[in-house]
Amino acid sequence: MEHILTSLSDTPLVGFTILLLVILTVPPIFERLRLPGLVGLLVAGVALGSDGLGVLDYDSETMKLLSDIGKVYLMFVAGLEIDLIEFHKTRNRSLGFGLATFLVPLIFGFTVGQMFGMGLNASILIGSLLASHTLLGYPIVNRLGVTGNEAVTVTVGATIFTDTAALLVLAICISIHAGEFSTASLITQLGALAIYSVIVLYGFAQAGKVFFRRTGNDEGNQFLFVLLAVFLASVGAQVINIDQIVGAFLAGLAVNGEGGR
Repeated sequence: MEHILTSLSDTPLVGFTILLLVILTVPPIFERLRLPGLVGLLVAGVALGSDGLGVLDYDSETMKLLSDIGKVYLMFVAGLEIDLIEFHKTRNRSLGFGLATFLVPLIFGFTVGQMFGMGLNASILIGSLLASHTLLGYPIVNRLGVTGNEAVTVTVGATIFTDTAALLVLAICISIHAGEFSTASLITQLGALAIYSVIVLYGFAQAGKVFFRRTGNDEGNQFLFVLLAVFLASVGAQVINIDQIVGAFLAGLAVNGEGGR
């Protein structure tokens, strides 16, 4: 019996089934307690994860895949549902808010690292870890129907800035530690990010326009195109050493703009 349970726990289908069961049953229970359903998912993740009951192994390929898909989907939806007109109007505020919420934790983390006698590189890395944002609460905001609110738009824009900046700092720290950092490599990375952003925002939009014109109102083909755009942008981001969530967000903006037209 123990052998059967062990073999079942290692089966990807079993892990996926448990996840679906948790997603279906846990949020309603927490909502009855007047708590967001997302809190229930977080608690269930901790309880069933590797540091809890060990029912779900985060290091398994299945969990890694589902985790990546969840992050990509979340950022794609954020880009898809954002008000582009409002986003354009508030771009300076997004940049300012992102810069402030990036630098303050970065300086704080750097100071703490120095107080504990850590090296310059390690202190900067600690600061960058504190400086990144998360859109974990976005589903709650989405459910409340306030995604078009100016504060939400500014926060989403700032999150993309801080996450990208934190990842760039991480890449620089790793390069310095390995003795491979140079100004040329930094310029190359920034240039690759700029070119990549143009390709996704404008290239995907034009490709979508042509594809949708030829396929008409076939919802199946439209869904497949959007799915391909999301994952292609995510893979492209990883190719240039940028986190996949940046690519997913840019893909959402591209599809958003095309859908608006």
